[in-house]
Amino acid sequence: MQEGVRHDPAATVWRCSTCDLVYGSPRPSGDELAHYYATTYRDEYGAVAPEELRRIGLDDAAARARRLTNYLQPTASILDVGAGVGTFLAAIAGRVGAATGVEPDERSRVYIGDELGLPAVATLSELERGSEFDLITLFHVLEHVLDPASFLRELAALLRPGGALVIEVPNIDDALVSVYRSAVYRAFYFQKAHLYYFSATTLARASAEAGLSGKVSFVQRYGLRNHLHWLASGQPGGDALYSDVVSESADAAYRDSLVRSGRADTLWLVANTTGSASASATNP
Repeated sequence: MQEGVRHDPAATVWRCSTCDLVYGSPRPSGDELAHYYATTYRDEYGAVAPEELRRIGLDDAAARARRLTNYLQPTASILDVGAGVGTFLAAIAGRVGAATGVEPDERSRVYIGDELGLPAVATLSELERGSEFDLITLFHVLEHVLDPASFLRELAALLRPGGALVIEVPNIDDALVSVYRSAVYRAFYFQKAHLYYFSATTLARASAEAGLSGKVSFVQRYGLRNHLHWLASGQPGGDALYSDVVSESADAAYRDSLVRSGRADTLWLVANTTGSASASATNP
């Protein structure tokens, strides 16, 4: 499906003809993966200061908090896995009873503790014994995990009765990848750190295998101006350049169209361990 990925020109991306799962090759061992995220991952993707990473993520954190408003209760305990520099944690901390992060990168984890004043651990095994959470979030994390279904089962065991697990991942059916087939964008989209690339169907299947039920929906994070810039110049951005010719209403209509067609850039799943229905994709 793709020869060469960002940060590894020798890697290959394959799509299973039987189950439709998309995955990268070669695959690291568990120890290699742990070492990578604890040491070189941040530097490889740009040695950006934690303060700048937090600034960049503010809009996404606010949007995620809005989608999860009903879960952000004064007594709720929240666990954000792959917390980065704690941008989402900081966005919700004043609205919930407790907000904890899991982040393997030491520099980011120290920033969460020292600058944001919030608890963070390096791995799930470091959580206090008997810890339970009302909401567990994974924003662009599951595509980095060696065994997604097993990892989701491990997280599901940390949920309180009635709790929810939220998964956000890139959509392999993203219009720039699957419709426009931009070679430059594909070279950016496929990357060394991503072991899997989910469609709505394969994300629902992984969740069901973990004993979770819920509906996969679509979110479009980037608009028409961004897509025009990718197609015209092969670069991200475009908001300022195309603001005079693409109105806010046109941009919103384009995003809505991608969501309805299932060609949005992001998949969003809120799942729980209760109920008899299996996780499934919503109809575009």
